[in-house]
Amino acid sequence: MATYTKAEDVATAAEDDSEARTAMREVFSNTARWPDGFKGFSADICVNINGKEEKGSVTVKGPKEIESSLEGESHKEFASENLGSIAMHRGPRSFDESDGKYKLSFGDDGSHPLGRIVNMGGDGMSSFYRIKDGRIRQINRSTPRFSFSINIEDSVKNADGKFLTGKYTVFYLHPEKKGIKNVESYTDAYTRVGEADLPEQRRIIDMQDGEIVVSTMTLSAHKLL
Repeated sequence: MATYTKAEDVATAAEDDSEARTAMREVFSNTARWPDGFKGFSADICVNINGKEEKGSVTVKGPKEIESSLEGESHKEFASENLGSIAMHRGPRSFDESDGKYKLSFGDDGSHPLGRIVNMGGDGMSSFYRIKDGRIRQINRSTPRFSFSINIEDSVKNADGKFLTGKYTVFYLHPEKKGIKNVESYTDAYTRVGEADLPEQRRIIDMQDGEIVVSTMTLSAHKLL
């Protein structure tokens, strides 16, 4: 699984568009996140990588605060990396702390099937989203090693009427977008515990060293911390 480090914000001469900002604020408010004051959770976990299964327990306090009893290096890494990603995206934060701190502007007229481009000026990764019907439908970013495009295919609404992404595909491209480096297909499911939607299952299908690899993690017996 490919990983990347978030680039530092950079100065930009891009102008901020109030209409784009309003649209992104709506998108942000429509997205499910863990409630303010959320301290984390513990759960039983089962990780299966191409048929090799290991069970254990996990405690998630934040994106970089994950403890696991899994002993297999690949199984432990898979759980930590994916739970860290989920915690980062689901963690409580304000619009101004996330997308709202960048210069937001529209990039086209919105006739694309996945919606209108919103450019993120100053994020250091040449990022842009496509938004449609109050939701993000595509996320695009560039790093020195590769570029990637996250295409959201299916979402569900939680008990609060907020969107949780259920299925998406990530296309990784070689530098300067010269051909596909890898493709990952994600399927997620969540369970409601208290006021939080916690990860119940994640499946990833991708290519590793010329082989199609199917990896899953299944969590149960969730407890809020």
